[in-house]
Amino acid sequence: MSTILTGVLPAQVLTRADGKAASHIEQQVLAEQIRHIYRQTPAFVPTVFFGALITIIILWPVTSPLVAVTWCLWIWLLYGGYWLLYRRWRKADPDDSAMPAWATPYIALAWLSTLSWGLAGVLFFYPDSFVHQAMLLVLLTIGSAAIMATSTVYSPTFYPVVLMLTPLSARMAYEGGVLYLSLAAGLLVFTLMLIFLHRNTHRAYAGTLRQRFLNEALAEEMTGLKDIAERANTEKSRFLASASHDLRQPLHALGLFLGELRERIDDPVMRDRLLQQMGASIEAMTELFDALLDMSRFDTGAVQPELRNFRVDHLLQGLEQEYTARAAARGLTLRRVSCNAVIRSDPLLLRRILRNLIENAIRYTETGGIVIGCRRDGEGIKLQVCDSGIGIAEQQLEKIFSEFYQLNNPERDRHKGLGLGLAVVKQLAGLLGHEITVRSQPGKGCLFSLRVPSSSLETDESVHEIDNGTFTDRLESACVLIVDDDDAVREGSRGLLEVWGCVVLTAATIEEALHEIALSSRQPDVMVTDFRLRDQVSGIQVINRVRSSTGMHIPAIMITGDTAELGTEALRESDITLLHKPVNPGRLGTLLRFLLAEKLSSMPEG
Repeated sequence: MSTILTGVLPAQVLTRADGKAASHIEQQVLAEQIRHIYRQTPAFVPTVFFGALITIIILWPVTSPLVAVTWCLWIWLLYGGYWLLYRRWRKADPDDSAMPAWATPYIALAWLSTLSWGLAGVLFFYPDSFVHQAMLLVLLTIGSAAIMATSTVYSPTFYPVVLMLTPLSARMAYEGGVLYLSLAAGLLVFTLMLIFLHRNTHRAYAGTLRQRFLNEALAEEMTGLKDIAERANTEKSRFLASASHDLRQPLHALGLFLGELRERIDDPVMRDRLLQQMGASIEAMTELFDALLDMSRFDTGAVQPELRNFRVDHLLQGLEQEYTARAAARGLTLRRVSCNAVIRSDPLLLRRILRNLIENAIRYTETGGIVIGCRRDGEGIKLQVCDSGIGIAEQQLEKIFSEFYQLNNPERDRHKGLGLGLAVVKQLAGLLGHEITVRSQPGKGCLFSLRVPSSSLETDESVHEIDNGTFTDRLESACVLIVDDDDAVREGSRGLLEVWGCVVLTAATIEEALHEIALSSRQPDVMVTDFRLRDQVSGIQVINRVRSSTGMHIPAIMITGDTAELGTEALRESDITLLHKPVNPGRLGTLLRFLLAEKLSSMPEG
């Protein structure tokens, strides 16, 4: 059993006003026009049978009986063909795409039958009896008006009307004389008038049909959008319920630990245990916030891939080193299948996908192990993570990529994960344009495959990532400027940095920051500022103003809780590092050490 998920980011709904939809509407209009003329058949065929009989009865005294009978039988034969064609059409009940094929025989009969009626103007013309000629003129005029009424919706069956009156008009012109010439000219004018009326009527009818089908298409689209909105609302409610539960659990535990800590503050052993438990609760909330932030950033388009060519084995080797010990701790083996292929993707985002898949495999595998590797697949490469875990039932394969959906975790035990890992995988795969394939059998494990484009070019660069443990501790006595308009954040940041041995300057505004710098005996070594400050001031403005006032390019970190795109190019140009709240203290410390080390390494010696 398997399922394929092609990455498509949400919040992208196509309207029906594109070329393909317009072409479909035109097909519907054409099909409806053809259906209309077929529906007229039961009404006009009996009428024509009777009209042909009346015609030869009226004109019998002035024509040959053989010609009259032959002509009438021919007319009946043609319109009998109309009836048989109509019965076949009713039985076939063709769809819109097949209707043009049914128009061809109908058009042929229309031209042939109209020509046959037009020949009556020659066969039954008797100049010695004006009464009979007047009757002939009236019959053919009525016939042309009937064509106008029944066939004007579809032009190919209307334009044969010119054959209805033209032969009689030509015969009258040939006869000569003022009366006949006037009648001939009148018939031509009448024919042109019918064509003019047809064009207007046909245009209006076709426009009505287009509007009808467009309205139906829009109604269908609105129904679809309504269903999408209802599903999104249901998913939102489920998402919020799950997120609320997963946030309340560690928050509730944190409150209990804090209450117990107040009572046991003098017991060092219990105090250390409670602090450790409180740290675990905070870490759990931070993990959930980071996952939710990632989902939000993907939805808003704030994450953009940077595609490069690199050797896939460098990536797999790093993952093997990272997860071998974790797998061994659970009694599992983790094995890498080497691959020298060069692929094109974003190495950091691709690593994030594979990490989530490996962590998921470790979490749901009790015995056996995990294999990571790749194999060629046409012009691409399939990166694969295979495990011998519990497997996934076929009906659950689609659901596992939904937010907060977890197998075998109805109690929402956060030690079994948050249920966001595969949702992030799905969105990252969509962002990169890679295809995720899942194959699984309950009790036999899972095989996740990610199809990535291969490249025949040389690698752009190796896949690097900052190692958090490579920088020496350079925070001692470093001067750090904190700018944030929230009192609690400022005081919390001050306390943490002072514990690390930093000299800390704090401010809520640009003016306070410049004042603190002026009073201090030292210039800031690094700045940490919030993105949104009072009076619509941004952290970028603060950083640029401080740098301008001090005349120094001070390393800067900007922290934000916003998930929208903040102008990555502007941050890059200003050499500002962006962090999203909540920020892990260890990550902040590592980044501060890195920026200070980079600053010292760029300073001239002596």
